[in-house]
Amino acid sequence: MRDAEKHMSEKDMRYKIPVNLTMYNARGAFYPAAIQRMAVDMIETHLEKLGMDAPRLMQEYGLSWVLLSFSAELRQPFSPSETYTAKTWHTHAKPPVFRRDFAIFDAAERITAVGATFSTLLNVKTRRLCLDRALLNRFCLPDGEALLEADHRFSAAVAFAETERRHVRPSWLDGVGHVNNLRYAEFAYDALDEAERRRADRLRRMDVWFQTELTEGTEFSMEKAAEGEALLLRGVIRPSGKPAFIVRLEC
Repeated sequence: MRDAEKHMSEKDMRYKIPVNLTMYNARGAFYPAAIQRMAVDMIETHLEKLGMDAPRLMQEYGLSWVLLSFSAELRQPFSPSETYTAKTWHTHAKPPVFRRDFAIFDAAERITAVGATFSTLLNVKTRRLCLDRALLNRFCLPDGEALLEADHRFSAAVAFAETERRHVRPSWLDGVGHVNNLRYAEFAYDALDEAERRRADRLRRMDVWFQTELTEGTEFSMEKAAEGEALLLRGVIRPSGKPAFIVRLEC
């Protein structure tokens, strides 16, 4: 951590959230993926300040942060014309899993959204999770407040139906060599019909669970299910049938 920030609490650090046209649709509603992008980009900037960002960890330890899940609860609608700021903090760790919460504020300091991420560290060369407890403990910060109920495991038993099949394109991959986590909410949105997309304009909560890596050329099916008022979208690797990710949209 830089000297000027050594004496600051994580929650004292505030970041501007840039908003642009790519984040919302023609009806002026924010895409579900935009909420995730706002939070994840801000968290990556924060981790860089702490000296715990993925590029530094790859260089020093051969490790990279990998998201296990992302959850966000919208307490007010996002507006394309509003100015937002955000902050984030370490909530708790049960190595190898780390939870981090965040809050996004509008210009009047009203909370617009809160959320949580669960992450772990991946050995980029072996593609295995880091289980070295001494190394993991280096990234355990003071515990903070949890703002919403969330879990890095998906447990609901629902019946999915296939809607389409896709192949992983080269431009979807990130520096770790798999589909960037921000893509999954986009895949889910693309799988909705017009009426469901209009429901998603009134999004109240989104959860994304990342279960298996998607790599270049992989075929996967998009599947859909209903869970009360929520829509569930799942990506399934073909031909193995192994789930890659699940997105839950509560509208």
